[in-house]
Amino acid sequence: MLGKASEDGEQVSVKEAIGYSAVAVALCFALAYPGASFIRELIGQKGLALSPVIALLVVWPVAAVLMYAEAWVQSQSWWNGFKKVWSWGLGILLCGVPLVTALTIPCPIGEGWPGGLPTVVAACPIVILFAFLVARRRWRERKRG
Repeated sequence: MLGKASEDGEQVSVKEAIGYSAVAVALCFALAYPGASFIRELIGQKGLALSPVIALLVVWPVAAVLMYAEAWVQSQSWWNGFKKVWSWGLGILLCGVPLVTALTIPCPIGEGWPGGLPTVVAACPIVILFAFLVARRRWRERKRG
């Protein structure tokens, strides 16, 4: 998977790379987007930035290509020296892009919203995901016992 050394150096299929990268991009976006929105509000910018959502359309294919090539990269003799660069590059790609695009080219919507509402809206996906995971776990526990 992205940034994690594969133990047997197995190559993921194109379908797996697309799926895993979609999950990784969505999770990193959901974690970075509320912070970007909060920083925008702190510096006095109004509204919810739409540009990070648009940037995901570019980041996702790049992440899929990186995931597909990762097993090959890890099998190279120079991998141990390159491991830190790979990890930082993935971090910047997956978490830095929402932050940078939100601050530099925001394409804001809802500029008339009251203060704090854009950050609350940006935080909703991660809160919903957390609630879903908790509810699913409890449902499975009740189903078992």
